[in-house]
Amino acid sequence: MDFYNRNAGFTLVELIIVIAIIAVLAATIVPRLQSARDGGIDTKTITEMTVVGKRASIEESSALTFDIVCGTNGYTQASSITEQINNIETFTGETVICNSRTEGYAVSIPLYATTTHWCVDSDGNRLERATALGVGEYSCI
Repeated sequence: MDFYNRNAGFTLVELIIVIAIIAVLAATIVPRLQSARDGGIDTKTITEMTVVGKRASIEESSALTFDIVCGTNGYTQASSITEQINNIETFTGETVICNSRTEGYAVSIPLYATTTHWCVDSDGNRLERATALGVGEYSCI
C-alpha cells in the first residue's frame, strides 16, 4: 500500500491551514489579554488611591490640617503621601492631581482603560468622575 510508504511530513496545504488557525486564535485572544491588563492597571490604581486617602487621614490627625496632603499653605507634603503618589504615577504613567487646604483635600488620576478619573477626597468619597479635578476643587462631588 502506497499510503504507508508516503514520505513523513506535512503538505503545504496542511501547514497553511495550521498557520491560519493559529492566526485566528491569536487575533481573538490578544485583545482580551490587553483588556485584562488595562483592567488590572485600573484596579491597582483605585487600590493605591484608596491608600492615599487613608494616609491623608493619618497625616491630618497628627498635623491637624489637610494642607499636609498636597503641601499647601506653607506645609510640606507628607513623605508617605509623596511616596505613594510617586508610585502611582510611575506604574500608570499619568499625573495625580492633588488639591488641599486646611479643611479638606481631593486627589484624582485618569483611569487607564476608560476616559474617566478616579477621585478620593477628605469627605470619604471614592468615585469615578467624568473630568479631572480643577484648580481649587477639594471634593470629588
